[in-house]
Amino acid sequence: MQIAVCDDQEEILKQLKKMLSRFTLVRTVYCYSDPEIFLHTLQDQTYDAVLMDIDWNRKENGLDYAARLYEASPYTKVIYMTAYGMNYMEDIFLNRTNLSGFLKKPIVPEQLEKNLQKIWDERKDSGRLLIHRQGSTLAVPFRDIWYLESSLHKTRVVLKSREYFCNERLTSMMEQLDDRFVNCHKSYIVNMEYISELQGKEILLSDPMERSGSSESDVRRIPISRARNEETRKRYFAYAAERI
Repeated sequence: MQIAVCDDQEEILKQLKKMLSRFTLVRTVYCYSDPEIFLHTLQDQTYDAVLMDIDWNRKENGLDYAARLYEASPYTKVIYMTAYGMNYMEDIFLNRTNLSGFLKKPIVPEQLEKNLQKIWDERKDSGRLLIHRQGSTLAVPFRDIWYLESSLHKTRVVLKSREYFCNERLTSMMEQLDDRFVNCHKSYIVNMEYISELQGKEILLSDPMERSGSSESDVRRIPISRARNEETRKRYFAYAAERI
């Protein structure tokens, strides 16, 4: 997991980074003492979870920043931190956020780890891609998705016989997906369940139930970028080996 920690006290940032580095679930920790800088990073960076301090000596507090986080990255989970829990209990659910937990300072390592484990388990077990469009949310089962494509500042989610468009970035959509999906190109994410062949610099997709009688028109061709060729092949061969 990639974790961001937002707190205006440098000492707390150091303590939490050290604490998080001991958890096996955590791969990378980013620390921010300025929430505006953190929000700016969302243009290029994605996080699985954010530990957000509620108390800031600013016009906005952590609840406000979490709401702005939701607008930029709706699938990033938020865990609030505060030394003054009762001060915010009436407001904590008013803003639209992807709230997952609430920790009181000083942070207890065991409680923090349980919160992260909960996020990890929910992500593994969800099995559905949430697509926000036209004021509603559609939950599409992973097994039905062939691939996702970044197209004209939107993400195109392609199934066998239909497709959906949404405004989320491809990188944000990748946060929801599990290990059956591979990011083979900056503009494509492919469901490895539907790979029939790796042919040169392309991935060939087809329905496994109809593969023997598939015509060329039934096959989708997805490019593999040079930068992601080796990793894509390694991921696919490992995935295929597990299914034998």
